[in-house]
Amino acid sequence: MKKIFSVFLCVVLGFSSVLAAATKPADKLMQTVRGALDLVYGDCCVESTIEHKQAKVRELIESNYDMTILIRRAIGRNWNKMSADEQAQVLELVKQLVVKAYVKGLEGKSRPEVTFDTTLQVSSKRIEIPSTVVLDGEPIRVLYRMGLMGADWQLFDIVAEDVSVVSNYRQQFDDHFRKENGAALITKLEELLKKDKLDENIEF
Repeated sequence: MKKIFSVFLCVVLGFSSVLAAATKPADKLMQTVRGALDLVYGDCCVESTIEHKQAKVRELIESNYDMTILIRRAIGRNWNKMSADEQAQVLELVKQLVVKAYVKGLEGKSRPEVTFDTTLQVSSKRIEIPSTVVLDGEPIRVLYRMGLMGADWQLFDIVAEDVSVVSNYRQQFDDHFRKENGAALITKLEELLKKDKLDENIEF
């Protein structure tokens, strides 16, 4: 009986610790989102070039989250259809595209208002953080899905208006690899990066 009670205490205390820690990833996410907006709209960056803003936004994101996790999940089984060199190039190009689309997509628009709701505990290693983004007067529901990987909470999907970013881009990657290969994907991504007009709705 004593052993069972001890195990029960460990489980409860351990789970309580996870619940308490769940506020920390929410705070970190809020700081990252608002920090990125400050880099685009803040007084500190009024004179900055688009390229400088992109570099600073990427630096901020990568100091808090591993972008590779989201990208690898989006690529899915197609990852193994590329050589190691192609994998590295695709990762780098997609990271550049994501950041460029974010910064360019906000050009000429008023600063979005972002509010975060209560963190949802899905399991001991999964949480979801709901938020609302009001962009040019239009509210958009955004859900951040996070998993505990090692000692850190990492983003593994973002759902905007019930559309999963990972699922959406996995479909595009699947469509691509049915007919083409890694080298052709790299060419497409490089061509996309050259475009001046680029927003968050990247299609390749």
